[in-house]
Amino acid sequence: MARSLPCLLLLGSLVSASAIHAQAPPWETWQDLRRLSELHPGHQALLRSSHCPDGCRFDRHSAGDWRYVYVDGEEGVIFEEAGAGAITRIWMTTGSGISEPLDPAIQLRVYVDGAAEPVVDIPLPALFDGSTPPFEPPLVGDRLTSSGGFFSYVPIPYREGCRVVLVGADDKKLWFQINFQRLSEAGEVQTFTGMEDLSAFADRLSNRGQDPWPAGSGGWREDTVTLDPGVERRIWETEGLGTVTGLEIRADPALWPAIAVGLTFDGQAAVTMPLADFFALGRLGPVPTCSLLLGLAESGFAYSYFPMPFFEGAELSLVHHGAQAAQVDVRVRLDGTPPSPASGLFGAELSHAAATTVGVDFPVVTLEGRGRVAGTFLELGAVGNPFREYVEGDERMFIDRSPHPAVYGTGVEDQFNGGFGFDLGPFARALHGAPYTELVVEGEPHTAAYRLMLTDGITFENHLVVGLEAGPTNNISMRARAVTYFYRQRRAGLELWDRLDLGNAANRARHSYLVTGEHDFRPLDALFEGEPPAGASGTGVYRPPGTASFVLRAHPESTLFRLRRRLDAGVAGQRATILVGGEPAGRFPVVDVNDARRWREIDVDLDVDLRPGVTAGDELALTVVAESGPGDGSQPEFTAFRYELWADGPAAIFADGFESGDLAAWVSQSAETAISSPRRSPAPAP
Repeated sequence: MARSLPCLLLLGSLVSASAIHAQAPPWETWQDLRRLSELHPGHQALLRSSHCPDGCRFDRHSAGDWRYVYVDGEEGVIFEEAGAGAITRIWMTTGSGISEPLDPAIQLRVYVDGAAEPVVDIPLPALFDGSTPPFEPPLVGDRLTSSGGFFSYVPIPYREGCRVVLVGADDKKLWFQINFQRLSEAGEVQTFTGMEDLSAFADRLSNRGQDPWPAGSGGWREDTVTLDPGVERRIWETEGLGTVTGLEIRADPALWPAIAVGLTFDGQAAVTMPLADFFALGRLGPVPTCSLLLGLAESGFAYSYFPMPFFEGAELSLVHHGAQAAQVDVRVRLDGTPPSPASGLFGAELSHAAATTVGVDFPVVTLEGRGRVAGTFLELGAVGNPFREYVEGDERMFIDRSPHPAVYGTGVEDQFNGGFGFDLGPFARALHGAPYTELVVEGEPHTAAYRLMLTDGITFENHLVVGLEAGPTNNISMRARAVTYFYRQRRAGLELWDRLDLGNAANRARHSYLVTGEHDFRPLDALFEGEPPAGASGTGVYRPPGTASFVLRAHPESTLFRLRRRLDAGVAGQRATILVGGEPAGRFPVVDVNDARRWREIDVDLDVDLRPGVTAGDELALTVVAESGPGDGSQPEFTAFRYELWADGPAAIFADGFESGDLAAWVSQSAETAISSPRRSPAPAP
């Protein structure tokens, strides 16, 4: 029986959409911590930020250098989404050299589901100062409680779109990040009203440093062991299925870097790293990590309360790399309740460098398969100097082999909800903190920070690459240690099945591409965002509002579909509705304009009811209806260079070209070579 259970894990990606959407929305993990490990199809978790569009060091909105998506009358739009989803985190800061209070003359408005009146209309500081329900502590905080940053974790769900605007901010200096989730269908989502009862979420965050699991979450096994130098000691193991709901280890803090913890689930090594890294402790700073799921308790036990499900067995081992024997107290809690079939296996990976390479991102983590990021711990330090320029780097995440970074941050401290180098010093909160901000070791400053992604963990269906810029423009070398906590299923949830190259006439014909009205085919030689920026050339369609239809192919048994569009971000105001079988199935939202780096890719999960007429065998009939622009209703051009269909289903050969030996359809009119399956690509490629 135990051997059949992993099949349930692999089939998690095939759980029916109706079963998934009968559950709570994917960001409501605070209702039951087990949900943190569940990987459900049909949604993406992404970031919109004020990062510099051409890679400069100024990752903020300011007078003459706006970071609006577009302007509509007096309103500057900083976020717009079409369809269902939720904003799950808002971070901001302002100042000149040091953090300053937000300007109450700036008005923030939030519109949901196409309503003419905003559901939120308040002075910007009121979003974070606790004066406006449900934006209340501990779900929100200002720079005094978050060391230079302002944050909100109040979810703002919507069924038919959302828009966040600022009024009176045109000449203000403002950094911002907005985490959000994009869903294929609204399901059980309840549109935000401002009257939500978020007391359960607030209670979770109010009890940091305490065991968050309720009674009945398993039984503890306790041991005191002596670790001999260099000898791996198996501390605990079990067969069958269950969930580890607690791991606590107490050792001399001086030995944290020397004692390595090893965790194995279902025969796969999940964790191998020093205690100091795994428990997000680093060096013992003035404010030790004390979060909801990781940290140091007053009892001296380092704790992890991440749910760690398994289906065949689990194992814990320790090895001491010091010179003398060490005594360690260990506590493990096991809940034998069967995990959800949608669960991914827990993992944590450590990446480190004594000195990073100037000019390229520090490689934080690369993951294959399907998963979600659940948290991160970072320690950075200077190399041979007393300066802290290393806190100015942006994080960049490339999802599912796209060369466009779906997550592009604005600075190290911003990623952890601080600001201006954590200018108000170390702090600890339930979901984020900085144990030390300017700890000097041998004349070099070190900074550490942690963040748990309880509601805003970035998701991936096939592949994830995370990098961190060193300094404001990758201009320095730095010391780096980065831990990424995640859940993953080794099998990809979606694979690339078909691609329509609009610059290739034969490929257009094979995909029955038909565009109505006026249109032009134009070449573009441009760059993607990221450092160093990747370049590509291609030919695409530029057209006014109207329709274009085509077919893309997946496996006949596919039930989950994602459409990826490559476009020219140098053209403003592009938006469109996606039809499948003549019925609405998704929307391409407006993207911010970037004249400096014009290549962009955007993914939309399709809400497809596989009824007769929608598919013919393995073909999906699609229509993209380009619409008038936002705000003034202008008639922008809609651009597309290629469409890709990502879908579930058994691994198989591609439906276009490979079985016939004709690879011409997979060669664009650019410097790109014949396209092979992304499953075989080691990293994102243009």
